[in-house]
Amino acid sequence: MTSYCDAHIHLFYANEPFFDKNEQYFCVTSCHSKEEFESFGRYSQVASSQATCESGVPPFANAHCQQAGNFGATYPTAETFPRQNLRFWRDSLKNCLTVFDPAGRSLPTAYASYGIHPQIVTPSYLKNDFPTELSYLESLLDEKKLIAIGECGFDFFTPEFKAAATEQEIVFKEQLRLAQKYGVPLLFHLRKSIEKIFSYSGELKKLPSVIFHSFPGTFREAESLKKHGINAFFSFGKPILNGKKSAIECVEKLPLQNLLFETDAPYQTLKGEKETLPGDIKKVYQRACELRKSSLEEMTESILENFMRAYFQS
Repeated sequence: MTSYCDAHIHLFYANEPFFDKNEQYFCVTSCHSKEEFESFGRYSQVASSQATCESGVPPFANAHCQQAGNFGATYPTAETFPRQNLRFWRDSLKNCLTVFDPAGRSLPTAYASYGIHPQIVTPSYLKNDFPTELSYLESLLDEKKLIAIGECGFDFFTPEFKAAATEQEIVFKEQLRLAQKYGVPLLFHLRKSIEKIFSYSGELKKLPSVIFHSFPGTFREAESLKKHGINAFFSFGKPILNGKKSAIECVEKLPLQNLLFETDAPYQTLKGEKETLPGDIKKVYQRACELRKSSLEEMTESILENFMRAYFQS
């Protein structure tokens, strides 16, 4: 049976079955708000971070979260994460359950991460909302509902984001503290900010693993992070289909044991596409096989092993 691991996906949805009976699908869904996380818990089967089986692949488990109420949370701006996407999230998860057999092996196994995304961090957020959201994050860790903290990190892509660099650092340090306290991986979002990671290398190597979502750096930078003693996993998606040279070089040259693949659905579209579908993970694997001159069987087996080491070795 071929097992595809999607190391990072924003919105988990399906309009039709995209894997046949001989394929399994494992993914980490990154929740960006309390509403997203609780919708995920109500409308999907979430695999528990505590569950294991003889094969080493966690089985299905119900981890239904609290009913949604008055969240009092600050959400990403309409520019970075439109509120209509939250409605799409809920509807899509319901749809997913109707197209997959809940008792069958073809139902994707989804694990949740949750973090405070750097794009929502502002001076106002830090003062008014951050204490509550940090407390909520720790409550999820206490209840073992997460397999990682993230997305978290730094985003200096626009002048507006970069202006909140000091606030982003405060928020990141607290999430790093919780990752160390609970012994869970960090799932990084980095844009125009990879140099920040090297200043934290001494702290990051204390974590069970660090996953770099859509790694933006070069092969040399990836190798340097490894030499700093960080148990790093570098995840790549459609940019390797889109001709991004740094991503392609990393996939070609990094040790296979440090690689993961992702869709970032519905984002990271190719030219002419309106959205990325979860099933597009197979295109990413196929391109990776071409780059490394590997068979699909070897690649999927290796990435499944990496996926389990990255998220479940703590």
